[in-house]
Amino acid sequence: MTSMEKKLNITVNIDGISLPLTVNSTEEEKVYRDAANLIQSRLRNLRERYPNLPNEKYHYAMVLLYTGVDAVRASNKASTEPYKDVISDLEKEIDELLNQK
Repeated sequence: MTSMEKKLNITVNIDGISLPLTVNSTEEEKVYRDAANLIQSRLRNLRERYPNLPNEKYHYAMVLLYTGVDAVRASNKASTEPYKDVISDLEKEIDELLNQK
């Protein structure tokens, strides 16, 4: 961050709870706002699908679980995707070499 850039104070709202945050850029602000919107949407969907759960903790726990699963999947995909591309490129080169002979 350059000296000209300033941190931004923002507030995101999840389920009626205001969360004051400090972020480093408008791009980071968008990430936090998008995440809050995703959580709010998941809460709404789970409340509609499972209206008879004993209390709200179940909805929150399910949102946490689904969001955690998404994060793990994204991390796993991100860590293996470059290797898949390299392997694919190597396979193409090998096929080309074998077809030349």
